[in-house]
Amino acid sequence: MRDDINKALEGARTDKVVGASLDAEAYIYSPSNELQAILLELDGDESIIHPPVKTNGVDELRTILMLSKVVIVETAESVSEECDTKYIVNDGSSGCTVGVKKSGGVKCQRCWFYDDQIGKMGLPHSELCSRCNDAVDKWEQETGETFTLPVPEAEPEPVS
Repeated sequence: MRDDINKALEGARTDKVVGASLDAEAYIYSPSNELQAILLELDGDESIIHPPVKTNGVDELRTILMLSKVVIVETAESVSEECDTKYIVNDGSSGCTVGVKKSGGVKCQRCWFYDDQIGKMGLPHSELCSRCNDAVDKWEQETGETFTLPVPEAEPEPVS
């Protein structure tokens, strides 16, 4: 399945829809009930929350595939409804129909996953996802230091 996702991602990258794989989300349909069940077991919570509810937060499809979001759908048509036809693979080695598109939400400034809840949960670091807020909170408690995001360097002025 990873090859099918990479094939779909390559088209989206070529067209500058996404850059890194974390810029994308995938929609997956499997005609195999057995594979569908495995995928659903690995399917994480919709948002990156701490503590996770559906999985351990690590061994889930979004982290395994390095995508911001993975949605398991019930029909191949559902993939087509969500993703541009150019970025759908339905003849790949997995037997699945896989589509990718630009991920929605906001990019976490620590882990770089996109999430719809960033900035909406009243957490101390509004630019981070729930999982990263928890990690930063633990780090601050252990070290006594305060977390701050690095300030991006300004681009040098062009030489005339």
